[in-house]
Amino acid sequence: MKILIMSDSHGDSFSCKLAIQRNRDAEYMIHLGDGEDDIDFIYPELRNMKFARVRGNCTFFGDTPLKYILTAAGKRIYCCHGHRENVKNGCDGLAAAARAENCDIALYGHTHTQDFHRDGDLVIVNPGSIRNGKYAVLEIGDDGDVSVMLMELKDS
Repeated sequence: MKILIMSDSHGDSFSCKLAIQRNRDAEYMIHLGDGEDDIDFIYPELRNMKFARVRGNCTFFGDTPLKYILTAAGKRIYCCHGHRENVKNGCDGLAAAARAENCDIALYGHTHTQDFHRDGDLVIVNPGSIRNGKYAVLEIGDDGDVSVMLMELKDS
């Protein structure tokens, strides 16, 4: 299963659209906040792609959740913007929140900096800011193996 991950579009729906067009084979698209409503402007581009989104720290109103737990290909994925998990000071709060929800993968944004690492058995990913051309692709194999590619629009 292929999952397209983006965050921090801050009004740049064009870059969101490009990432979607370059990853049409993705089954899911996840937006991790601060521009999550940009998807509304390019909704037709999603076609049959399922999507999830969470609210960022720059979104003050609306009913978009602050966190979302997605189950995909047998993996539980913790999706958040990261400001409430204090990710600018490291990923300890994020890891604790994801583990409290029995998640295998934790996705966050907020810092605008791409990150992929493992904290024990927990996979942690920040796609970076799509407004700056950064996004990520997460793949879950039939065997449950998780791989992550940190991408740039200029390279893809």
